[in-house]
Amino acid sequence: MKFSDTLRKLWRRWYIVFPGVMVAAALAVGAWYTIPPGYERSATQLLIPGAASMPEGANPYLFLGGLAPAADVLVRAVGSENVLNEMVAEHPDTKIAITRDTTTAGPVMLIAVTAPSDAAAQEVLDLLVTRTATMLEDLQTTEKIASNNRVTVLPITVDTKSVLQQRTRMVGAAGAGVAGVVLTLLLAGLVDGFSSKRRRRRRARVAKAVEGPDAEPEESSVENGTVTDPEQDESLSSPAETTGPAKATQSRSGTGAAPSMEPEFATLGRQSRNDDNDDEERAPLARPVRQAR
Repeated sequence: MKFSDTLRKLWRRWYIVFPGVMVAAALAVGAWYTIPPGYERSATQLLIPGAASMPEGANPYLFLGGLAPAADVLVRAVGSENVLNEMVAEHPDTKIAITRDTTTAGPVMLIAVTAPSDAAAQEVLDLLVTRTATMLEDLQTTEKIASNNRVTVLPITVDTKSVLQQRTRMVGAAGAGVAGVVLTLLLAGLVDGFSSKRRRRRRARVAKAVEGPDAEPEESSVENGTVTDPEQDESLSSPAETTGPAKATQSRSGTGAAPSMEPEFATLGRQSRNDDNDDEERAPLARPVRQAR
């Protein structure tokens, strides 16, 4: 089917397409306002080595190379399911992502929080920043590491303003709108198909009514190069096959057959009998005339 034919069919069903498109647009707008936007905040933390692991008076930022494994361990500990469930207990729709920042060569942790509201994002992020420091302290206390040799965590950046995330809203609105348009086009196609089928059936009934119920095409056959008609074959059949009461009745009841010859034969018989009687009456009168001669 050509694209122009499809457009023509849709235009023919404009009373379905236009309202359907309007309903799809209403669904998209409703989904946009129903789905709340996401409020995202992030924070980065840096691990600092203990004073005993560095020369006295050395710059700690020059000794960060060996803390990447420690950062991975801390990420696993803070990002465990138990800790995350505790953090989002009061905000069930909040999403948390804790990873090590692979864009830097140092032991930097990246914490991202996405919540339905700005206040919830701020609260959860502050809890995670605090929990990271306490989790690192607990791990080192369990290993009985000296206080002057313990690794500490230093917050580098903590967002004070959330960033709106509209991706979820856009996906929901687009999905609702596309679904409405697709359903509208399918409905228009089905209605047009059913209507076309009804028109074809109506035309077939009208054509059959015009031709008549008894209208049948005449059958003919070609034998030995000549066209023969079944009616002509019946008229040319032998007299033995056409005589008799059954054949006479069939010829009287059949359509297109020759009229019966029985009344004409009866009239000729009565005339011949009358002629014979007249001859018998004239015979006695003719005999005296012959004798006189």
